Amino acid sequence: MNNNYARGGGGRYPPGIGRGGGGGNYYGNPNPNFQQQKNYQQQQYAQRNPVHHQQFQQQQQWLRRNPVENDSSVVDEVEKTIRSEATDPSSQDWKAQLRLPPADTRYRTEDVTATKGNEFEDYFLKRELLMGIYEKGFERPSPIQEESIPIALTGSDILARAKNGTGKTAAFCIPALEKIDQDSNVIQVVILVPTRELALQTSQVCKELGKHLKIQVMVTTGGTSLKDDIMRLYQPVHLLVGTPGRILDLSKKGICVLKDCAMLVMDEADKLLSPEFQPSVEQLIHFMPTNRQILMFSATFPVTVKDFKDRYLQKPYVINLMDELTLKGITQFYAFVEERQKLDNRGRGTWKMAIVGWKVLPYVTRFF
Repeated sequence: MNNNYARGGGGRYPPGIGRGGGGGNYYGNPNPNFQQQKNYQQQQYAQRNPVHHQQFQQQQQWLRRNPVENDSSVVDEVEKTIRSEATDPSSQDWKAQLRLPPADTRYRTEDVTATKGNEFEDYFLKRELLMGIYEKGFERPSPIQEESIPIALTGSDILARAKNGTGKTAAFCIPALEKIDQDSNVIQVVILVPTRELALQTSQVCKELGKHLKIQVMVTTGGTSLKDDIMRLYQPVHLLVGTPGRILDLSKKGICVLKDCAMLVMDEADKLLSPEFQPSVEQLIHFMPTNRQILMFSATFPVTVKDFKDRYLQKPYVINLMDELTLKGITQFYAFVEERQKLDNRGRGTWKMAIVGWKVLPYVTRFF
């Protein structure tokens, strides 16, 4: 028997495996000519298959960070996962398959353009959620989204103040959808709004952003069939949008179970803390776990907010992007006139009439 062959000169181990160096000696010193050829082949393969090469490098990095001893099944599983992702076209260039809406070419003011330059992908969101965000037409996070999304993902309470029309709805819908466990069929997020119209609008935004996720969104408000809401709650619901009175009614009946609800969002918080809604909101909070997260968003915050914050929010992160109430590019004014002097749709503005006593106040919104 040839001793060189038996010691690993190429017969006992294949090239590059174990002590076999593709013609090296027993101590594993590789043949320099073979090593050069191997490096050249790897470079050629990397140029022809950049995605596969990148996946291979990620696999090697994972194995270095997570050393496995005598467990080939784990290594095989990692290799299988990397290989499947490398051969799956959807994982290689998922953005190319998105159905994006036409680009919004309207003029944008500093209210939405004064950002830090972040991208939605910087927040490590689920790919399915990112797909919904981009297909909704969002390109980059607005200032309020930049401030609130990363903080909300940490589980901290938030007290945010920003102008209407700057992206507040997505600022809380995105982290809410991200934190929901699709495999747990319980209500995990409740979004409170003061009106039925806003509830329908908010639920539609949640459905559109999460259309690639297996998340069930339900909307419930007063003035609709209570029986239909009860029947719907017997089905899986992950995210519930509604008005305080209706949700409280369902909770008292034991139909709406909120013991696993980890996040409460209050949109238009100034209205929700008015005497009409605040008692219902506070009762509703007691149906939730003590470690729930509360996010409050509004354009204005009355004095009642401070008392509510001190009682229910735990070290909230305060965001204030308000230097004035009106969006830039819009001028609002009013005029005192007699009844016979009422104007309707004059000039470049849209006139809205409000009767105060015997005087009529036409509120004008003018766009430039």
